[in-house]
Amino acid sequence: MKDTYIQGSELWDKLKEFPSDIPPAIVFNAHITGLAIARSLGKEGIPVIALDRDGRAVGLQSKYVGAGILCPNPLTDEEGFISLLLEIGKRLPLKGVLFPCNDEWVLTVSRHREKLQQYYHFPFADYDIVEPLLNKHKLYKKAEELGIPHPKTWYPGEWESPEALSKAVPYPCIIKPVEQRSFYEAFQKKAILIENPQEFQRALSEVSGHGTVVQEIVGSSLSDFYSLCTYVDPDGEVKGYFTGRKLEQYPQNFGTGCLVESSPIDEFVPAGTEILQTAGYYGISETEFVYDSRDQTYKLLDVNTRVWKWIGLPVFAGVNLPLLAYSAAAGRSIEKMEAERDYAKWVYVQDYLQLKQEKGTSGYGHLTDEELLSVVTGQLPSENLADAVIDADDPLPSVRQVKNQYQNGYICPC
Repeated sequence: MKDTYIQGSELWDKLKEFPSDIPPAIVFNAHITGLAIARSLGKEGIPVIALDRDGRAVGLQSKYVGAGILCPNPLTDEEGFISLLLEIGKRLPLKGVLFPCNDEWVLTVSRHREKLQQYYHFPFADYDIVEPLLNKHKLYKKAEELGIPHPKTWYPGEWESPEALSKAVPYPCIIKPVEQRSFYEAFQKKAILIENPQEFQRALSEVSGHGTVVQEIVGSSLSDFYSLCTYVDPDGEVKGYFTGRKLEQYPQNFGTGCLVESSPIDEFVPAGTEILQTAGYYGISETEFVYDSRDQTYKLLDVNTRVWKWIGLPVFAGVNLPLLAYSAAAGRSIEKMEAERDYAKWVYVQDYLQLKQEKGTSGYGHLTDEELLSVVTGQLPSENLADAVIDADDPLPSVRQVKNQYQNGYICPC
């Protein structure tokens, strides 16, 4: 397995090996999402530095990672994490391009943007623009203002008591965090399904330390959930976009996609573009919608102002969003990208097989025997299928993934 580094002379010596004519990409964390970024840029000859708080992260083992670094967890040691980034930046031959891989890491570096900009390019908008898009309360209020449909939403802080709110909401409903990452760290779930008023009041009390919204449930099946994946440049122009939808997710309720496909449906593209452009956002984003058969509309669910777990799918399809973001930040000219494959599918086979074991059924969106064969033989990517980790050209992340199964493995929804 490849070595990882901690802050110190060995790391500083390693950084001296990086080229002096190509800005490096700095990717953190280095699990599924970070691995996809490293591969998408490394295959284009861009040097990559990957950071993670856990040495078991699969992306640290990619052949495209020139230096894998153990870092402080920004959720518990923000000062230490920023200090490490500054020390790395001082030793780079050129300004690096930052690629944070979850919301809270985006917000962490955004809060320290002024200091970090001495050494790094930011391929996304600043904190004042990013935060209102990530904050569910502010996002849905902005959607209401713009007339963009979204599931009916209640805001606990606007009600006189939990009891009064419990009588107003429909059942079942969900409680969602205003800010996701700290909620997930605390409860190991992205949202809470509520079946009755008693559950509602109990759950609201349990999550009282976290900002929340309450929302009706929309969508009759998982395949009603769609994503608009974009890179918007600093002038507000969409330079690349891709539409996809979930076929399976794990865990079953409020999990992350483990089987996703490209989709020709693009009716929600104008609404997704409007919410980004109105906010003044530039950078990579995933804007999520759900189809509501009651009124035949696509309703806004979420905006992720960063790379996300299955970003490998648009890259595989031919829309290399990380490359667009990197190139613009590094001052290179960029042209619009369009998908090169008519159809593409992405799987995170570890979660997919775990899901099938728990469900005990193939379910909608299952892999064909031929696709499973390409997975188990390691012959990926194939014509229309890519896996999150398995890649015959970059095998060590798969080895790390297998070892993690026997070592109380790395846990991250990204």
